[in-house]
Amino acid sequence: MNYQIADKESKILGREIREEATEIQSTSIDHEKEEAVIGSVSLRDRLKHFTFAWYAMTMSTGGVAFVLSVIPNRFDGLTGLGTAIFILNLFLFTCVTITICSRFILHPGTLTHSLTNPHEGFFFATFWLSLATMITNTTAYGISNTGPWIITALRCAFWVYTICATLLAIFYYHILFTVKKLVLINVLPGWVLPIFPAMLVGTLASAIAKTQPAKHALPILVAGLSYQGLGMMVAIMMYGLYFGRLLTSGLPVDMSRPAMFIAIGPPSFTALAFIGMAQDVAATKIFSTYVSSLPGISPQYQALIPDLLQILALIAAIFLWVLAFWFFSIALVATIEAVGRNDFHMNWYAYVFPNAGFTVATIKIGERLDSRAIQGVGSGMGAVLFFLLVLIYGCHVRAVLQRKICWPGRDEDAH
Repeated sequence: MNYQIADKESKILGREIREEATEIQSTSIDHEKEEAVIGSVSLRDRLKHFTFAWYAMTMSTGGVAFVLSVIPNRFDGLTGLGTAIFILNLFLFTCVTITICSRFILHPGTLTHSLTNPHEGFFFATFWLSLATMITNTTAYGISNTGPWIITALRCAFWVYTICATLLAIFYYHILFTVKKLVLINVLPGWVLPIFPAMLVGTLASAIAKTQPAKHALPILVAGLSYQGLGMMVAIMMYGLYFGRLLTSGLPVDMSRPAMFIAIGPPSFTALAFIGMAQDVAATKIFSTYVSSLPGISPQYQALIPDLLQILALIAAIFLWVLAFWFFSIALVATIEAVGRNDFHMNWYAYVFPNAGFTVATIKIGERLDSRAIQGVGSGMGAVLFFLLVLIYGCHVRAVLQRKICWPGRDEDAH
């Protein structure tokens, strides 16, 4: 009796082993078929995975061009190098825009999917940030090489950009609130990206206002200050979630750690915007040529307003710079710890763009304090950013050729 039971159990066990072996073999065959299919992905199919994250490249390229335009320790050819990068950025932006439009035309439905999928949708803001850097760089490289018409064009571009940034800040967060529920244990500084274009209105204002007549400079500066406050306050709310996540869930996964540098952006760009806008108030002589009086302020004190604003802007900038430095240090240590385990992803450009704002803020603080040491540090940071961008370009090209990006299942649209 026991022999029959044992024989029956051995038969059942043998059948289970054969079924498991058959399943493993079938899985192996399916995997081989999948690899064969993936190996024959056409250019059209690869185009389907050309995401908004590619604008991080143009955003960072424009950021480096901006840095090169303000470096205090200059040498022959630096302006020419910055101009070349500015022109290169225009070319890259055009190519990326044509390519991503081709994706949406050839693959209907991908536009809706890209905007409603937060992992790719957050990068939609990089398109607008790229525009912001190009407008800012136009004030540095374009004005001296064009006619007076560029002044009016910059003013119009500022207000059009401000309207678009407002709509993005409102409606894209509405999409996030209604279409997709995000998980707090996965929060990253990238969640603040949709408000970044609105925040850069302040940076744009600081760059453009000094080129405008006083009557046009005043509303530009008021708008810049307003939107800089909006962006910084939303960032502060996001920092609470981000810091709580780090304390309770630990560091992000290796591939997401470059995004930690995004946290540097809000305090850095706010610092440089404060200094720039305060300088613009003095440069345009708003309170002596356009605003004759302010309610509650005696006329004899009104002449002191530009100087007081510059002092307050410098104090606020130093206050914010240290916060940016702390975020930079946290991100740098986490990135170095995972550098050997991290393959290229488009978020590697987060190494560049936020640090561009950090670098310019350092340079501006050094200028206002008349400190050659701080300006030298800023110049060194700018040199590091330039070579880092070149290195990331090389890794980017290599990743495309090795099918690590622009490939099924390996881009932001796969989530």
